[in-house]
Amino acid sequence: MTKKGFKKVSDHSQTSQKTKGILALYKYLDDTCGAMDSIEKNLSEFKGYQVYSPTSYHELIDRAEVKYGPSQVRWFTLVGALSGIAIGFAMPLLMDYDWPIVVGGKTAGIYSLPAYVIFGFELMVLLGAIATIAGMLIMGRIPNPHAHIFHDKLTDDTFGIFVPGVNKESRQAKLLQEHGAIDLIETA
Repeated sequence: MTKKGFKKVSDHSQTSQKTKGILALYKYLDDTCGAMDSIEKNLSEFKGYQVYSPTSYHELIDRAEVKYGPSQVRWFTLVGALSGIAIGFAMPLLMDYDWPIVVGGKTAGIYSLPAYVIFGFELMVLLGAIATIAGMLIMGRIPNPHAHIFHDKLTDDTFGIFVPGVNKESRQAKLLQEHGAIDLIETA
């Protein structure tokens, strides 16, 4: 399988109903994957195509990862978790420096580092989770008030492949129909 032609999952928000092309609707995941494989073989005729799914499926994500690699949300998680650890250790140390608790003539300071691990761990989890949610929203371009759904069934139980710039009588439409498209919708 070559590494061209697959759009990022988040790129679907860039297409609106005003884009001219055809939308092929599929009932089954296998038919959609078969159509995607055929599109990959005839990639020069299917520039800018996009795949819609009612929910996440590994088969579709694996095909998208061929070109784009794994999700970049993990970097948001890493930055959030490392920030949480740093803040979780720095905050109690600075508080102890500012308002020391003297026990036996000594301040706790760096000697009570194991007690800071709990706070560091909790902030690592909290900030890592918040950063992950923020990363998903940013990378998915959510919310996007300009995005439109082509067809109501795409959010229910139907898969779709949108090919811009072609019509129902084109060779591309026939190829999509051969792979079990239950309907071809021409957008204007």
